Amino acid sequence: MTISRRAVLAAPALLIPPAVMAQSRAINLAGASYDMREPILREFARRTNATPRPWVNPSTQARVDRMRTAQVDCLTLDAPFAAYARGENLLQPIDTARIPNWGRLHPLLREGRASPDAPLGLGANPGRMMYLNDQRSQVSFLPAFFQMDSIGYNERRIPAENNTLSWGELFNPRWRGRVALYGIDWLGMLDAALGMQALGLLPATTDPTGLTNSEVDTVVAFLKEKKREGHFRALWRAYGELVNLMASEEVWIADAWWPVVVEVASRGVPLRYAVAKEGYRAWCNGYGISANCRDVDLAYEWLNFWMGGFPGARQSEIGYFSTADNYGEFLSPELQRSVYGGEGRDGGSLADRAARVHVWNTRPANLEYYTEKWNEFLAA
Repeated sequence: MTISRRAVLAAPALLIPPAVMAQSRAINLAGASYDMREPILREFARRTNATPRPWVNPSTQARVDRMRTAQVDCLTLDAPFAAYARGENLLQPIDTARIPNWGRLHPLLREGRASPDAPLGLGANPGRMMYLNDQRSQVSFLPAFFQMDSIGYNERRIPAENNTLSWGELFNPRWRGRVALYGIDWLGMLDAALGMQALGLLPATTDPTGLTNSEVDTVVAFLKEKKREGHFRALWRAYGELVNLMASEEVWIADAWWPVVVEVASRGVPLRYAVAKEGYRAWCNGYGISANCRDVDLAYEWLNFWMGGFPGARQSEIGYFSTADNYGEFLSPELQRSVYGGEGRDGGSLADRAARVHVWNTRPANLEYYTEKWNEFLAA
């Protein structure tokens, strides 16, 4: 049974045995609730005889900024924020020669596409932007778990042929007042740009992951108009918020996370996760080593632990994919068939999903302008 994200967020605080806490080796981690999880931290402590000290914050920007003011050895981040942190001299290069399982990294992450004939996803594609030298022997962060996001919809209310929907369906006037859009500036505008492009309201040549200021103006003007029409029931920001909106059927369609769909469906609401007609929006989280890391060897132990199968299996239980293919001995055959083989899971197998990545979550270079215009939209 797949565990919901809400269950993860509601999990009790980390309980590390006093004997382990007394050990002299310690690693300061800055992460999120979905990876700084008790079974993962406890297993790392057991294997290394070191004490993990997690600082948890949902904001990647906050985790990066913490390196400026506090001791952080490793932190959870993605390719665009790794590039940003490198530019701020907050991260040190990771030597792939010190990662024995590097070769087991999924080709979507290692090469930037699942196969030579698969599309090369636009934006912050880890396989294109994490490498720091031509030899590809140094990377800015180590990919650890990933997923492809799409559209959650109530199939009792919204028809979808072969479980396929366009991103443009988010703006279909038929669903006015029953739509939720993610309420974070750069991500909400990325999904809006995907929908507008699908509807022919943005040129096909537009890169939705990196809008120019003029393109931002176009997207925000469109969103303001939809807001005036009463199109949006909500701009959601938290997992539980969207679960409640879709479980109550106040919202019929949204740019949703997979665990939201799982939890709402478990309550008897016929929620599905669509195959995105234009392709998925992918993301990947992993780990960087801070420039002021006090124990680099221990930091590599943390990275190699994540490439060793156990953490990837635990993340698979809550609906994510492991970036390395050695999770098998730590994950039940039933879950392997469901999560990776696609049995009974909307969207099919990992192979099916990975072959359809269209864009990657991307921190835009002109983020301040995104934020300024998004705030105008919120105030409209």
